[in-house]
Amino acid sequence: MIQKNTKKIIEFLLRRITDIGYNVNQIARELDISVSRAPEIITDLKSKNMVKVIDLKTAIYYSLNLNSPDTIDICKILIREEQRNLKPILRAYAEELKKFEQSLFTIIFGSILEKLDFRDVDVLFITDKVKEVNTFCLSQAKIRSKPIHPLIMTQEDFIKNLKKKDTVILEIIKKGKVIKGEEYYMETLKNGQD
Repeated sequence: MIQKNTKKIIEFLLRRITDIGYNVNQIARELDISVSRAPEIITDLKSKNMVKVIDLKTAIYYSLNLNSPDTIDICKILIREEQRNLKPILRAYAEELKKFEQSLFTIIFGSILEKLDFRDVDVLFITDKVKEVNTFCLSQAKIRSKPIHPLIMTQEDFIKNLKKKDTVILEIIKKGKVIKGEEYYMETLKNGQD
């Protein structure tokens, strides 16, 4: 079982995967972890090769090491845990969206995550099946109260946008919920980080 504060640090760094990294004080402050506990957790993650160390002479920064199989495995576990804990309205949409099998990974983002009064459901589909996604979303509009607004992208386009730090993609990574394909999601993040 992953300890609560370790989980918070891994999730925080995963959602900011394109950032250069964060020093221990920034991590402690952002996550409300004691300044004495955060270095212990980072040291433990470093000993397991789960974080990369970036020494900028003025400070030492840490980011997730996506070349470590352990890091990838723990991130996938945390994503699955997040999927199990979705709020009910989100879970209802997620269950239907999982049925679209031609997407490598699928992420819900936007107002549904923050508001009770959302107008539509923003969904990122990683696929090259544009027509099929649109047909699927139209069929869902007949049975759901809110329409699905798809953002369709190939895996290669996602990686390119990640490398150029596209603000929309960074926001989706930071706040979105991966509802399907966590193994492909992690593989894509790794390829986008290199």
